[in-house]
Amino acid sequence: MRKITLFIISIFSLASLWAQEEKANFKFTPYGFIRNDFYFDSRQNLETANGLFYLMPLDKAPNGLDEDVNNVSSSGFLAIATRLGIKISGPDVLGAKSSARIETDFAGFGASTTMLRIRQAWCKLEWNKVDLLAGQTWHPMFGDVIPTVQSLATGSPFQPFNRSPQVRVDYKFTPSFKTYFSALYEFQYTSAGPNGSSQEYQKNAIVPELYVGLDFKKNGWIVGAGAGFLRLRPRVKFENKETGLTRKVSDNINSFSMNAFLQYTNDLWAFKAKTIYGQNMAHLLLMSGYAVSDVNSDGSFDYTNLKNSTSWANITYGKKTQIGLFAGYSKNLGSDDRLESRDMVYVMGFPNLDKVYRVAPQVSYNLKHWTFGVEYERTTASYGTIDLNDGKVKDTHDVTNNRIVAVMMYLF
Repeated sequence: MRKITLFIISIFSLASLWAQEEKANFKFTPYGFIRNDFYFDSRQNLETANGLFYLMPLDKAPNGLDEDVNNVSSSGFLAIATRLGIKISGPDVLGAKSSARIETDFAGFGASTTMLRIRQAWCKLEWNKVDLLAGQTWHPMFGDVIPTVQSLATGSPFQPFNRSPQVRVDYKFTPSFKTYFSALYEFQYTSAGPNGSSQEYQKNAIVPELYVGLDFKKNGWIVGAGAGFLRLRPRVKFENKETGLTRKVSDNINSFSMNAFLQYTNDLWAFKAKTIYGQNMAHLLLMSGYAVSDVNSDGSFDYTNLKNSTSWANITYGKKTQIGLFAGYSKNLGSDDRLESRDMVYVMGFPNLDKVYRVAPQVSYNLKHWTFGVEYERTTASYGTIDLNDGKVKDTHDVTNNRIVAVMMYLF
């Protein structure tokens, strides 16, 4: 812990020095914020980052005594979302402007919530028409159109949320219109599979995730669309319990996704919306995944994708005092093939989840370096029984969580 503290102090000290002068044609600009979050939930939920990153309420858990053991309230207060970044601009390289960024926070990942973690770390070359970026940054489906909300989850599980190592190339047809292509590998945000959430399924498939998109930006408008391809290899071996032999298998599944988005902003108003249709998008924290559809005689599996449709809209008004409303809806659309077993379904969330929807009004008071915000989120999840014939969920019942979030931030 002492080493981590000294490391953080060193970063702040270096950032302060770099901000005062340019060194060897490099310029360093520190940025970030100190963030404090208080939250209250009316029941237990699917969440991470010690409750700050909230997704959806858990299903009822009856105990035989006419009690739902998940119907228990909770609250918390944390500052682990505090963030520090450094923007770097350097000398021209190969006729291109050079820049880089490194960004971290204290929210951890996996089972840890007290770990200094990498958020972004990339370098970039910018020519007149072409930009080349390499490193870890936001998934292109996260994009430039994101909801304005108080919650750290930024609209999840309706807004795609993922940062991944990638190589990205942008080509600018005009200053307002561009296309872009990314090749990504999973790291912190990973696909579901037989061994839980892991990057091993994509790593063993060799092929990176591929994404191509188009963006148009002009006069306060952003309009765009994109499509992605993901290949996973959920298993590499099969252990035959009868013979005691282990053999290699080549289980693979290919998945596709697409999205469209728009945004309009002026001095006081902002309207944003995004819609997504796709297969197996668990690594984007979207409700979907895949399942085994057949068990072959050689021990290999055939798979089928679980499809999902998700949309959200967000409207805000004001600057110093800002009010806003977020609404999101996500629906399980099932599969094209019959499922082999309910025990071989791999998703983000839960296989018996039919739909999730949320309404979240918020208000914030914004000063030059300060933000104070309050948000109320009402999220309902519909649980039932998964139908093996088509992967859809039937005989559903609703579970609702009421969350209150209060945020205080000092920005620099």
